[in-house]
Amino acid sequence: MNPRGRVPAHAALVATGLAIAATFLASSGVLRASMLVLASAIPLTIVLVLLARHRVRRAASWTLLCAALGVLTVNGLAWVVDVSGQDVDPAEPGLVVDVTLPIGYLLLFAAAIAILLPFARRDSGGLVEAAVLWLACASLLWTVLVHPALVATGAPVGVRLYTLLLVVLVSGIGGMVLRAALVHRAARPALVYVCTSVLLTLVGNVAIVLTTDPATGLYAPWVATLWILGYSCLAAAAVHPTHARVAEGAEPPSDRLGPARLATLGVALGLNPLLAGVQEAFRGDVDWLLLTVGTALIVPLVVARIAGLARRQARAERALAHLATHDELTGLENRRAGLEQLQRTLDRVADGRTAGVTVLFLDVDGLKDINDTYGHGAGDALITAVAERLVTTLGPGPRVARFGGDEFLVVDEGGPDTGDVVARLRACLDRPVPFGDLVLGTGASIGVHHVPAGVRSTTAEAVAQADQRMYEDKRRRTGERRAERTGDRAGVEA
Repeated sequence: MNPRGRVPAHAALVATGLAIAATFLASSGVLRASMLVLASAIPLTIVLVLLARHRVRRAASWTLLCAALGVLTVNGLAWVVDVSGQDVDPAEPGLVVDVTLPIGYLLLFAAAIAILLPFARRDSGGLVEAAVLWLACASLLWTVLVHPALVATGAPVGVRLYTLLLVVLVSGIGGMVLRAALVHRAARPALVYVCTSVLLTLVGNVAIVLTTDPATGLYAPWVATLWILGYSCLAAAAVHPTHARVAEGAEPPSDRLGPARLATLGVALGLNPLLAGVQEAFRGDVDWLLLTVGTALIVPLVVARIAGLARRQARAERALAHLATHDELTGLENRRAGLEQLQRTLDRVADGRTAGVTVLFLDVDGLKDINDTYGHGAGDALITAVAERLVTTLGPGPRVARFGGDEFLVVDEGGPDTGDVVARLRACLDRPVPFGDLVLGTGASIGVHHVPAGVRSTTAEAVAQADQRMYEDKRRRTGERRAERTGDRAGVEA
């Protein structure tokens, strides 16, 4: 009950389905057939009204559902016509019934797939894996229950193929919808209704095979109540408040290509050949339909799943490698990667394979004061701006790394002409950095060390030389600023 004491619409629809199912079982002839018409016509009307009022999202999936319910309603009307004037259900339905039923199922499959599309964009691997597992379960269901019953009734190959396709397709879709319901908590109630409808359809089609009387060709009347309840669940999904969240999809849980997953996929991959072997060993008759259809469906899905997991693992490894070699704040290479790059360059310099290398060591001015005065957000903005300016000013050749908190290392492979580079760096770094309503003053002390071709040097020696020159530059710049302040005071006193 909702806060106002009224039964929710989705629960009312399920109760209506139960009432229609009870009436179906208690009646016969035209009245019984009319219950099948009501079972699909009521959900059809409700979904049409919701579409007309723009009360559903992703209208394409619900439009396909309307088309399916419309075709199934025509199927029910044709059944009413077939049973008119008869006291019992006909064993051989008319042409319209035979044609509209598979068309209705195909449209239902299309609607289910359309509902799953938002999930496929984020969790295609999970949906594929769920389909594979349920297809494997469908193979067991077919081998243990359905196929023996069809053989016992002497069903022709066409009927067996149609039933097999129905069982495996409904099973695969059911597994994918269940996966979506487990992952997407916000839309779970609506998806549970859809999943229940799919499972009722699966159980109903299996029950037809198991309960059909070979003499009359009629199946147990209670089987039809499963479809009635399935249609009601579809309508309940459309009116449930969480149906709007279905269109959003959901972020899947992390997964990886581990031994357990590989073993599960391997079992699913080998199940149909194994079942064929068991059939040959104990009955001398292999179910070639299952072996062909089941294998043709499962093998590509398993290969696709393993390939997807491998790609995801490769992306994760690349991301970890990037995190291990790059600074999180600036995106530049970190100290370790910068020193490794410098060592490789020094090796080429020592062997005479390059003209030399220039090592620049930069120390940004005033970072501690900015952090203490304005907070670390301002300091991060300053460091990020400096990193961007270094990359932009130096261009694609030199390698820039963040060496420490306020220190940067530049490795410029080539000749010793660095005067222009240092001048451009000073010009770009002396420009203030905007931060909100503030303007952060900046600058940097720069140390330069050049290693000519043929000279062997270690990274520690090269960095130490550049670091020493940086401190010399820092003392020089500090002296210049002190002289400027002294000059300014002298001018004021004069």
